[in-house]
This record gives sequence, C-alpha cells and structure tokens, in this order.
Amino acid sequence: MFFIKEVIHNLFKFRGVLSEKKVNRDVMEGMEYFYELYTGLPRGGPGDNASTRKAFSYLKNLPSELLILDIGCGPGMQTLELARISKGTIIALDNYQPFLDSLQQNALKEGFEKRIILKNQSMLEMDFNSGTFDLIWSEGALYQMGFQNGLRKCYQLLKKGGYLAVTEGVMLQSNAPAAAKKFWEEYPDVKDIKGNINLIKQEHFDLIVHFTLPVSSWTEQYYAPLERKLRELKKKYQGNTTALQVFAMSEKEIETYKKNSDYVGYEFFIMQKK
Repeated sequence: MFFIKEVIHNLFKFRGVLSEKKVNRDVMEGMEYFYELYTGLPRGGPGDNASTRKAFSYLKNLPSELLILDIGCGPGMQTLELARISKGTIIALDNYQPFLDSLQQNALKEGFEKRIILKNQSMLEMDFNSGTFDLIWSEGALYQMGFQNGLRKCYQLLKKGGYLAVTEGVMLQSNAPAAAKKFWEEYPDVKDIKGNINLIKQEHFDLIVHFTLPVSSWTEQYYAPLERKLRELKKKYQGNTTALQVFAMSEKEIETYKKNSDYVGYEFFIMQKK
C-alpha cells in the first residue's frame, strides 16, 4: 500500500504546531523508517503468484517475442513469475532503487538477467514511445497515476490489440461500514468494481475478465512478512517517536483490513486495447 507517504505527511502537518519546513524534515525522517520497513519484503502490496498466473492465462495469441512493461514493479515477485510463465522480455519499472536491486539479485539467481530489464523511473515520467508494448502489467501500483489516467497512459503505450492486466483497490460491497470506507481514505477516488469497469470502457479497452484477489493475498503473502518486520523494527527503535508512529500506521492498516476484508480488496482487471 504505497499511499502511506501522504499519511505520514498529514500526521505531522495536522499537529498544527509545526512549520512547513519542520513538516518536510519530519516527513523525510518518517519516510526513512517507512522504506526500511518495506525494503526486503517479498512483496510491496497484496498479491500472489497463483493470481498472477491466473490473470496471464486469459491472454491469447501473444506474439513469440513478447515485450512486457511491469509498472511499479516493487521488489518484483510478479515480475519473476511473469518471466517464468512467458518467454517475453520484461521492463521492470520502479523509482526505488533498493527494490530494483533486490529484483536484480533474484533475476540473476533464476537466470532471467537478460530478460528482465530494470528501469529506475517514476511512472509519472515514463518516456516510452507510443505503441511499444504487447503487454502492460501493474499489480497494486497504477493508482498512483489515478486509475483512469493510468488506463489512458497504458492505452497509449500498448500496441494495437495489446493487453493490460492491473490490480486496483475497490469497495467490494456497497453497504460497507464506515471503518471499511476509511481504510481507503488516502487512496485517490476509490470505486466499486462496476465503477472501475465503466472507466475501462470509457478508455476504449475491451474487458476480458476480472476477479477478486483472495484474502490470503493480503494476510499471508503481504501482511505476514510485514508483521514480522514490524516486530523487529519496533524493538530496534524503542523510544523513537517518529519511527513508532510510522509503524503504528502500518499496524492500524493491517488491523483494519482484517476486520473489513469482506468489504475492501483488490480486483484484477484483464483487458485488451481495441
């Protein structure tokens, strides 16, 4: 869940007693602990290899020399799985170098170093030519562009008939309690599944299929390693108020999700450029 940066900023800003200069200094310190918390985790957000494989299975008549862009790849668990199940070349894009370093090490271990090309760049500054990619993949990251803006950019970068596979945070039920709605409060313009399907159609994609990630994608694949790291760092930073506030926000996120997993989740959308 990469929107925690904004949460940290608001945490300090709305104390009401700090100057903007002090806010920015505290935010940078807070981000230091945030990145330490997430560096080394197998995943940067909810997901699992079975869901990656399931999504890929819906793609038909792919070219023999498949070119894939993985936007916001993080530490690259899904990137490696794409390399295993396809014969394609993958450009793995992220703007946090430690994630890319971790992916590079794992790609070398599995012999994918020639097929996984690392690119340190913000998704907001992508400079690829239009019509470059056969497939664009993004698990839990495209929201940083705004879902509709992300769809529009991906449409531009895809070849005619190219595919886009993306997971997006959604409300799973319309009667969600206040706590479930609050879970997404730092997430820009969260919608239900139908609302996202409408955006997909507006941006001239044909929706092939969609499915909800299982709860285990959150609790086992993402939160369990995160909770182990939280326990380690809380011991390491005993008495450090800034660090403990950052960790407390992650703990609150985990607690809130577990109580509201029937109402909030990630939906996998697989679509094709018309």
